[in-house]
Amino acid sequence: MANNVDVVLVRNRMKRRRQLVKLLIVLAVVGLCAFIYLKRDMWFPQLEGIGSRYQNVTRNEDADAEGDFELTVSGGVDYTADFINNNLFILCDKYLYIYGTDGKLKDSRQHAYSNGVMKVCNKRALIYSSNGTSFRVDTASKMLYELILDQPIWFGTLNEDGYAAIVTDSETYACRLTIYDAAGKLLYTRECVERLSDVCFYGDGCIFSTINAAEGELTTTLQYITFDKTELWETTPFATLCLDVCTLPDGGAFVIGDSKAAYYSSNGALEGSYNYNATLVDYAFADGRAAVLLKNEQRRQSVLMLFNDRSAAPVSVQLDSIGKSVIISDEMVYVLGGGHIKTFSFSGAEMDSIDVQDAYEKMLKNGKYYYLLGYDKINRTDVK
Repeated sequence: MANNVDVVLVRNRMKRRRQLVKLLIVLAVVGLCAFIYLKRDMWFPQLEGIGSRYQNVTRNEDADAEGDFELTVSGGVDYTADFINNNLFILCDKYLYIYGTDGKLKDSRQHAYSNGVMKVCNKRALIYSSNGTSFRVDTASKMLYELILDQPIWFGTLNEDGYAAIVTDSETYACRLTIYDAAGKLLYTRECVERLSDVCFYGDGCIFSTINAAEGELTTTLQYITFDKTELWETTPFATLCLDVCTLPDGGAFVIGDSKAAYYSSNGALEGSYNYNATLVDYAFADGRAAVLLKNEQRRQSVLMLFNDRSAAPVSVQLDSIGKSVIISDEMVYVLGGGHIKTFSFSGAEMDSIDVQDAYEKMLKNGKYYYLLGYDKINRTDVK
């Protein structure tokens, strides 16, 4: 005899089974999406290199045929550039590009640093995330090391031996200074009760500048410490905001501030200070010499202050246009602005002048070429 089957009951069971399967599928998709979102920092940078890799910096297609050098920078992309030997390092928002002096791409390396900053010294580049927690050190051939810190980074510097100084937030102090050797090994840590504005390596330690306030204006104090935690000297407050502390070959330091510059002896004594009496535009320092570029907006002129020797006052040179950038190379000073690159000796004598497009804001010099940095392109021109 045939078994009696309740058709309605079977249909209801099948319907509930289909609904359960659909629910499980929906839950699985939601779970997968949640997992992907939580792990986005791991997989998103990897996907950026898949398929056609977008480059912020590209070479002009006609450059090869004409033997010219011209790099195009994607509009709106902030970048910094500098030379390490004959390698042009260009840091953009997602990549570090390395070009030869002929404009050919040698390497491109991805980074995940927002607000990336690059500092170059000798054969290395220090790259860090401003207000982030990561930094790395690269050479022309490879990335040497990368470290992740537990506090946001304020700024960092390098020295010729590959040591890195990193200044970060601190949980209990104003900031923290950390020194790493050439291999990325921790060498020195100091919790600072005052805010640091710059660090330079000096002897067996470093000189750092601290920011204070007195009578309604910012002041700078220098301190010299060694890595065995010995404090050697501290200067009296100096009424300027220190932008750069530079060591002198014969000992002591040179301070470039926002409103004045100063020489200090090897014992921390102030030997001479010089007011700008104009607005600071740019500056350069090399081998104990400094060039400070100032502007007077009302007169549409610039002033170039040349610091050659601590025993003498700086030489001032009046420029007939607004200067944009200044560099020091081969014991000469080069000023970009007003559609020219002008060359000066440290005595203040004008040695040369060449015409360039006024669209460029910065310049570099390497060998027989000037490299001109604009908003959306990098070009070069011969040095006479």
